[in-house]
Amino acid sequence: MVLSYEETPLSDWFKKNRITITLTVLVIFGGNAYLEYWPRMQAQNNAESWSLYQTISSEVDVTTNLSEKLAQAERDPLTYQWFVYTTTRLALQSKNAEAQSILKTRLEKLANSDDAQNWVASSNGETRPIANILLDAINGTGIDTPRFDNPTPTGPTYVVSLMLDDTTSYDITISTFSESMATVNHFVANIDGLVGSEITNFNNISLTIENGLEEDAAAIEIERTRLFHAEGVLCTVATSESDGSQKANTLQIMLKDNFFADGQSTVFGVVTSGLDELKEALAGLGNDQTLTVSAVTEA
Repeated sequence: MVLSYEETPLSDWFKKNRITITLTVLVIFGGNAYLEYWPRMQAQNNAESWSLYQTISSEVDVTTNLSEKLAQAERDPLTYQWFVYTTTRLALQSKNAEAQSILKTRLEKLANSDDAQNWVASSNGETRPIANILLDAINGTGIDTPRFDNPTPTGPTYVVSLMLDDTTSYDITISTFSESMATVNHFVANIDGLVGSEITNFNNISLTIENGLEEDAAAIEIERTRLFHAEGVLCTVATSESDGSQKANTLQIMLKDNFFADGQSTVFGVVTSGLDELKEALAGLGNDQTLTVSAVTEA
């Protein structure tokens, strides 16, 4: 006697376990879809967030359109917090009382939110939420324009040797931030390419080293890690695209604080020694002189 499929033990097993089988299939296919599409969605969200921040930051005037730009920033939570903190520092710096009043209300709401408690910074030796530090400044219980300090770098450290006209050598020590590991890993993987790079692009704010890293890679993704563009930090440079991408073969060293760049490029390291000597060398650099990276060694 030949049994039909419905009469076999296999059919009976499938009937008893059909729910488990269905859930297993959904988990497998759902997991694969998650692994494939989630990184793309995250990259797209980061790009849109960065583009929004860059746009409104370039257009804001705390005297004329602050409320309008704040409303635009609210479309994205990450952009909104960066924007409130940055414009507050701008309002404090310009001593704009009306703008400070508008931002004070925003800061008070942020200070009472759970998410803002994770946005901490060290100012005057005390680590506190950024919103609280800025509120103190507005209320007159803190310094007018707080300077925020980055955490102690815990990533790899290197000594970069600079040569002036083959006669005078300068050494700077660079330590990297573990908070920006994707960019640090790119920097470390291509660090030997820095050797031979000439430093010709600099001003009183920053120094740019071009073509020192991997030239084949068109761009790397921005990491908005809540690190500040303080004096001495190493950061990436944005491409001309509006997706937040950063140049893969270019880096900057900030020679002065530039808080308005916060959130617009990746801070991934800091000069821990030799910065003053480097600034002195740049200040005395003649039109026919160049600083060249002569060596990079791990400390």
